Amino acid sequence: MDKLLLAVKLIITALVLILFVQNIAVVEVRFLTWSLSLPLALLLVAIYLLGMISGKSLMGLIRRLRQGGAESSRR
Repeated sequence: MDKLLLAVKLIITALVLILFVQNIAVVEVRFLTWSLSLPLALLLVAIYLLGMISGKSLMGLIRRLRQGGAESSRR
């Protein structure tokens, strides 16, 4: 099982590296009045991380709302 997990991790790492190598072109990102030029791979990582952070925050909020609702119904 450990060898299978290691193989999966290596495959995912290889795919991510291929994604980086193939997307090194610089792109311009414009948001409202801001403009920024950066490699597409870096933009993809930033968007991924922002999605992870916002998803974790949303799940925490939902969890707290559910626990708060369960506590108020017990009273």
